Parts: sequence; C-alpha cells; structure tokens
Amino acid sequence: MTNDANAAAFGEVVYGNAKKMRDFIVITLGTGLGSGIFANGELIYGHDAMAGELGHISIDKEGRLDGLGIKGGLEAYVSSTGLKRTIFELLSDSISDSELRNYSFNNLHGEYITKAAENGDEIARAAFEMTGKILGEQLANFVAFSQPEAIFLLGGLAKSGKWIFEPTQKHLEDNLLPHYKGKVKLLPSGMLDKNVAILGAAALVWNQHNH
Repeated sequence: MTNDANAAAFGEVVYGNAKKMRDFIVITLGTGLGSGIFANGELIYGHDAMAGELGHISIDKEGRLDGLGIKGGLEAYVSSTGLKRTIFELLSDSISDSELRNYSFNNLHGEYITKAAENGDEIARAAFEMTGKILGEQLANFVAFSQPEAIFLLGGLAKSGKWIFEPTQKHLEDNLLPHYKGKVKLLPSGMLDKNVAILGAAALVWNQHNH
C-alpha cells in the first residue's frame, strides 16, 4: 500500500519520463498537493511509510487552512483548489472585469481558468503567476534536500501547461542555491494524459516483482 503520489513516482520510472533517473520528485497537483521523492534510486518511504507530505509544509502561519487543518499549508495555495481560492481572493480585492466572475466556486473548473488566461483575463493570469511563484519558491527549498535531477508536475493544475510551468520555472531558478542553478529540470509528467492511478498501481506491482 502507498499513497497516490508515491505510486505516481513509480509510474514515472516505469511508464513516464524518469526511466533512467535515480533522483527526482513527482508533485501531484489535484484537489491537494501530493509528492513522491526518489533518491539514490529508491522511493523515500520514511519511518512509518508517511514520508513526502510536502503539501502540508506551512508557508504562512497566519495563512489559509489546508486539508489537514494546517495554517498556511502549501496545498491551500498550490493545487487546483488553491488556484480557485486565489482567483476568488483576487476577484474580491479587485473590481476589474473578468469572465471568471460568472462562476460560483464549485462550478469553476481548471480548464475555464486556463481558457480565461489564454483570452487575456488579468485575474486568471495573476492567479497563475502567484501560484507559480509560491510553487517555484518551495520547489527550490525541496531541491536542497535531495538534489533531484528533475521535478515532474502531474495532475489537473499541470494541465494548464505554460501558465503554471513558466512562472514556476522562473521562480524555481531564481531561488535555487548557487550550486544547483541550471541543474534541475522542471518537466511535465510522462503520464499527464494517462490514467495515473492504474499506471502507478501497475508500476508498484512491477517494483515488488523486481525486488
């Protein structure tokens, strides 16, 4: 048994873009933020098999509550849900026109936000920039732990393409320690448009069989 982000990390090795990598991190960006960390060719499980809860690192002790009730938990800002929360924050702080004002929170889906950004919507673009800034800054911190060759983004928010990848890449590179600069790739998962749950589970079976 393992969580979905750890299974996704195995999936990346067997079916995705990490086939020859020994050190990488998979970040799943869905309703929350999950993470699977490969180091020295092995998944990091931790003492009680609960390692890699990077979505619950607090980035602001006075900040938003995340899914586990952590104040300022990263996933409250960086996830499909976090992006929506940022959109509504920006909408309430501004009176500028935005097509996103036509949606309720529950009816606002990621593809609508991406489409709005493509249409030049200032609120959508600002929300992606804020989200990518936070993600890039925190990924730079995570790099200091295991110095991954690559970080893969997976899940609904990653499907926004350049809107999330470009600001994340910029802020990751800007915040890396000098000896890591230019050495860490930010990549889309090789399973971005596939059934990750099935591929991850299959990869787990493959891993058990090969051990």
